[in-house]
Amino acid sequence: MATPAAFAFKSYTFTNVEMNMGLFSDQSPLDLSFSPSGIFDPTTSTYRLRFAFTATQGEGVNVIVKIICEAVFEFKEPLQIDEIPDYFFPNSLAIVFPYVRSFVSSVTLQANIETPILIPTLNLTGLQSSLKENTQLR
Repeated sequence: MATPAAFAFKSYTFTNVEMNMGLFSDQSPLDLSFSPSGIFDPTTSTYRLRFAFTATQGEGVNVIVKIICEAVFEFKEPLQIDEIPDYFFPNSLAIVFPYVRSFVSSVTLQANIETPILIPTLNLTGLQSSLKENTQLR
């Protein structure tokens, strides 16, 4: 029986930050969207997760905040893209999400607006199939 492929979270970086706080109204709810994708490199057994977060208002017309976080994971054993275990996808999202959540809160608090944006704790397991489908081979 094969043992599950172990992986380690190596690093993360915020590669893109866009804020349009002049368009933000705390009187109208925010629409939050998440878009994950990934690149797997079998030569190094690394997986680069790209996690994009967008907060919009006004039927998606006004982009208030858009942040892209890139995280690197490393598998302990060499494997091919089709051997990435299914549990990796929801777990990698669950590992990165608190960093994105904290960053959004911090950056909007530092913007000195009246009401900083606080992303609630969310269950992102619904994004695992999207991440798996949007994973490419390097």
